[in-house]
Amino acid sequence: MGPVQGQKIRLLPRAAASRPPRSSRAAGPATVVLAVVGGAAAAAAAAAAAAASAVYYHYNDDDATTPLSRDSFIRCVVTRRDAVSPSSSILTVSAPPTSLRGLWSVEFKQPEVQIARHYTPLPPDDDDDARLLRFYIRSLPRGEMSSYLDRLRPGHHLWLRGPHPGFDILRRLGSRKRLVVLAGGTGLAPAMQAAATVLGHHDDDPNTSVTLLWAVRQHQEIQASPHVPPPWWKLWLRRPLPIELDSHVENATPIALRLRQMKDRYGSRLDIRIAIDSDGSAFQHHDIEQALLRPSSSHRPTPTSTTQGCQCHDQSLHASASEFHPSSDPCQCQSTADAGKNILIVSGSDGFVSHYAGPKLWARGLLTQGPVGGLVAELQRRNPSLARDWLVLKL
Repeated sequence: MGPVQGQKIRLLPRAAASRPPRSSRAAGPATVVLAVVGGAAAAAAAAAAAAASAVYYHYNDDDATTPLSRDSFIRCVVTRRDAVSPSSSILTVSAPPTSLRGLWSVEFKQPEVQIARHYTPLPPDDDDDARLLRFYIRSLPRGEMSSYLDRLRPGHHLWLRGPHPGFDILRRLGSRKRLVVLAGGTGLAPAMQAAATVLGHHDDDPNTSVTLLWAVRQHQEIQASPHVPPPWWKLWLRRPLPIELDSHVENATPIALRLRQMKDRYGSRLDIRIAIDSDGSAFQHHDIEQALLRPSSSHRPTPTSTTQGCQCHDQSLHASASEFHPSSDPCQCQSTADAGKNILIVSGSDGFVSHYAGPKLWARGLLTQGPVGGLVAELQRRNPSLARDWLVLKL
């Protein structure tokens, strides 16, 4: 999801493979007219051709008002592209508004090789146009979809299908108050979506809190100004710690700016920390353990017997669950009035998710959550309360 990670590539039927018209066709009339007139008439013809071109463009985008569909791809228009780093950017797409909330994604179609992949939109700001979706994307070497998206510019068409709902985190959180999200790279998109969902739903509850741990490769992902990494001897003496993002980031990149705006909105209820690989920092056992064991006013042990067999809160049942085909079953805990678990979300590339929470697994044609493994499983063995009180989701 940010893009959604984990081999979520789907072959498309040939019937749905019509190539979207390229934006360069909008300049066609101007080229034809200028070829047959000259002098003063050329200027007038150029103006007329420009008007005709504009009409042509808008005419071809009339179907942008067609509601998004989970069954078919709808043509939308790229309206903006903001560079974040040399390999990442925020792609803004004009699309029909959707009322879906919580975790959700849309599919992008790559018409040249007939594949589709899920991408998670960034949560909107209060001032954002409801018709605009923003996607935090990265260009990957030899990546069919990322190479295609890397070529898109304002005015180009993009085909979307969805929205597709993901895990209902509010139903899983229930009466609990804590969400911790560990995100790698563009996996930040579903992390921000989850944080905005929980904090926005409990806007009047000062005890509901989110810790967002974001791991990036380069400092330029968060600051546009030149950055000099620490010398090697400092790294040898002491490994740098993750930094805390406050509301005073200078020269913030577009994605860091959106994080800062979230911090401004939710204040002390949102704790954001960033580990920068090029500086030598990373999230270790103690960083995650500290976030999970942070005191909470709602900290009440969750008896294992009350959650067994519940599709919402039984971790063992989530091993065979898929985020793209989530169960809509209601909570089946023995005590539904007090049901719920704190939630840990791990979001990012396959390798990132596998390292921290164990790999996702393919089963019966679906990419499933798989059992909890990796660093999180080690923490659960050291502190059994983490396995009892926390539900782990991989995105």
